[in-house]
Amino acid sequence: IHTKVGGRARFRIPGLRNAPSVKQFIERRLSHQSDILNASASSITGNLLVSYNSNNDHRSIQTSIEAIIQEYATDADKSVSPKKVSRNRSVCGPAGKKKPTPPHADTPRLPSLPLEPGEASHWHLRDKHTVLKVLGSSEISGLSMDAAETLLKHHGPNLLPESKPRSGLSILWNQMNSLPVYLLGAAAGVSMLTGGLFDAVVIMGVVVANAVIGYFTESAAEKTIHSLKRLVRPHADVVRDGGSVDLPIEAVVVGDILVLKPGVYVAADARIVSATHLSIDESMLTGESLPAYKHARPLKRPDIPLADRTNMAYMGTLVTGGQGLAVVVATGEATQIGLIQIMLDQTRAPETPIERQLGQMGDQLVLLCGGVCGVVFLIGLIRGYGFLEMLRMAISLAAAAVPEGLPAAATINFAMGITSLRRHKVLIRHLQAVETLGAVQTVCFDKTGTITCNQMTVQRICSGEQCFDVDNGRLTANGSVVDPLTHHALTQLISACALCHEIKINGTDAADNVQLHGSATETALVQLAIDAGLNVRQINSDHLRLTINHRSESRLYMSTLHRTPEHDRIFCVKGSPPEVLAMCSCEAVNGEIRPLTDARRLAIESENEKMASRALRVLGFACKRLSGDRPNGEADLAWLGLVGMADPIRDGVRPLIEVFHRAGVDTVMITGDQHSTAYAIAKALNLSGRESIEILDSSDLSSLDPETLKALARKAHVYSRVSPAHKLQIVQALQSAGVTVAMTGDGINDGPALKAADIGIAMGKTGTDVARDVADVVLEDDNLETLALALKDGRTIHGNIRKSVHFFLSTNISEIMLMTTALGLGIGFPLNVMQLLWINIISDIFPGMALSMEAEEADVMRRPPRDAGAPL
Repeated sequence: IHTKVGGRARFRIPGLRNAPSVKQFIERRLSHQSDILNASASSITGNLLVSYNSNNDHRSIQTSIEAIIQEYATDADKSVSPKKVSRNRSVCGPAGKKKPTPPHADTPRLPSLPLEPGEASHWHLRDKHTVLKVLGSSEISGLSMDAAETLLKHHGPNLLPESKPRSGLSILWNQMNSLPVYLLGAAAGVSMLTGGLFDAVVIMGVVVANAVIGYFTESAAEKTIHSLKRLVRPHADVVRDGGSVDLPIEAVVVGDILVLKPGVYVAADARIVSATHLSIDESMLTGESLPAYKHARPLKRPDIPLADRTNMAYMGTLVTGGQGLAVVVATGEATQIGLIQIMLDQTRAPETPIERQLGQMGDQLVLLCGGVCGVVFLIGLIRGYGFLEMLRMAISLAAAAVPEGLPAAATINFAMGITSLRRHKVLIRHLQAVETLGAVQTVCFDKTGTITCNQMTVQRICSGEQCFDVDNGRLTANGSVVDPLTHHALTQLISACALCHEIKINGTDAADNVQLHGSATETALVQLAIDAGLNVRQINSDHLRLTINHRSESRLYMSTLHRTPEHDRIFCVKGSPPEVLAMCSCEAVNGEIRPLTDARRLAIESENEKMASRALRVLGFACKRLSGDRPNGEADLAWLGLVGMADPIRDGVRPLIEVFHRAGVDTVMITGDQHSTAYAIAKALNLSGRESIEILDSSDLSSLDPETLKALARKAHVYSRVSPAHKLQIVQALQSAGVTVAMTGDGINDGPALKAADIGIAMGKTGTDVARDVADVVLEDDNLETLALALKDGRTIHGNIRKSVHFFLSTNISEIMLMTTALGLGIGFPLNVMQLLWINIISDIFPGMALSMEAEEADVMRRPPRDAGAPL
């Protein structure tokens, strides 16, 4: 790709993207070649950067790389050849035969055994029989226990490397690792060498006090955040030796057959081999708010997004409906979650604005100190003072130039800000992060689970020629609260919601709420019936379900048949409104059955379109009572009505958006949802303010070059259908445009973007461990409204630190002017070393700290964000 710089070349490697084993293999082989100085491969970009001996050129290096790729491909072909598998039964056959050692036994391989080098993500293209044959497994019998044990020893447990909390030593080092502290340390060292032991003790006392305050503040936040981690290890139901076995998730290996059923967490990345109305909630990985329906057929496009790989199941997602079997194709680090963690490892967190500003000021102070030391030292020698005496005085003036009180004032200010925010359930991991909040110019919101609750709820019902809005379980019509049990048609519709489902009702929780387990859509419908006052358990007990017909791609509705206490039968249908309506010949209205006229059909279709335009998922309901031995026919049904559901926007998000806009902060929404859904939610939030909403789709992102994306990133308000890599790309595009970016998120898919953002904000209650581990800020109770408070505190803290900086520098410069002028005029030393330190450490620190603790100014949230690159 690039060979302009001598001794360096960048290559694009086929099959390197999303293939960490290829990366490791190439880097290992190149490191053994004497003419290669350094080699760094990226499994995210698919590129390889090589630094080599100047005696070579890039063509010879390319030849070496091609030989290494061919070597890897040969090994990979041997590992996946069906003929080889049948001949060497140690992988999937009986134990006892020793497995031959491959040519490079120490070479790491993809645990998923790709069909071609680097194609670990292409299992969705193969038919299930090929996949099973390649992996040496069987849909009926699975792996043998012996083969599974061998694979487990070879590939290791099915676990992701857990991120450890920062060590106490690293937290303490962060408090010491700054240029002002280095200058103070140098001054203390010189004072000690020249006999000023007490001077050195006083200077280091400031350094130690600053470090101790920062250490204890950050340690407390780190412990609190780490305590939020979930400690539950799920199990997996796996087919081994023809029988079902319950295993801890870490014992699952490539080739295992997973049994998928409602409520089960998927234990590893797997290819679906059979599915009966199987649906999986993949929101934590893809950002899609609705469950994905799965099948076993091969797909055709290799570059299809994760959210559309309907024959794959991914580690950490949740089965919400139906049942199925899937063969494991990747475990541990080779899973999609593992690839995200690799992306996290390769993502560097940026410096905070205050770190950059203090660094710039420190560089300037170094020049100032050097100049002062040199000038004073020379003047003193010319005036006839002794060498050591002038050295001590020059060093003391250099120490006077450094504002000793600034680290203490800043640290205490940050610590007080963190303590204040913690009372509002906002946990700050780093001291400087609280100040960075005040510099934010753009906030990127992940939609599912952050802007929305990641929980479907019914929002509108239309039944019997009347429509009702639903808010927290209460039905209203024209602003008045309605009792649903007083409307006969409405009662029938809600009763159908209580019957036509697969929800499991498992008792009540501590708050006496009924526990529902199943898909988000059906949970919302059954919860509607509970909120309306129906006894759902009693209704299901009285109306025993006889049969169930699930929704499918060619049949966009679900039906159930029930026996009534009178020994009649009730046939209930829910699904796509046009399909259900086509099966109806009459309608339930005000306690009677009326024929469905063409005018009513048009009115129902029109209402369906209105509800869909509000980003609601709309279902139609119908039923028919069957008496005697009449056949169960899906015709001549009675129309009951429409139910519209959505993943509701969290309370307080719209007012928060308005607060950000008044403060001059741009707001951006990033979602895995479709364009239309994203647009409707952005419009409801007024995300673009007074501007028209601009949306970029992931398909657009893939085709844009970095410079074009950087230009468009400043204008876009919504990004739809995005992947984890796209989120990272969006954040980095905004940063390259000079914007200070905050990113909010809760899922595993948000991890890389949270880490790369100037400030990463994770949900504490519903967020995943990965999101919390990399975030700078954790909202312990998921309350986004506290971000406005954090923004105000951050702006106030920065303004107060700036006041302190002005105060400290002005007093320090006056000391330098006094001492230099007196020495130049031959007056002598008006202040000795200890007096200078006393002024800087005692007389300066307390007024400076008082300035840094002022209350916020009245208009702090009506000002535009400051330029993060501007000097203090």
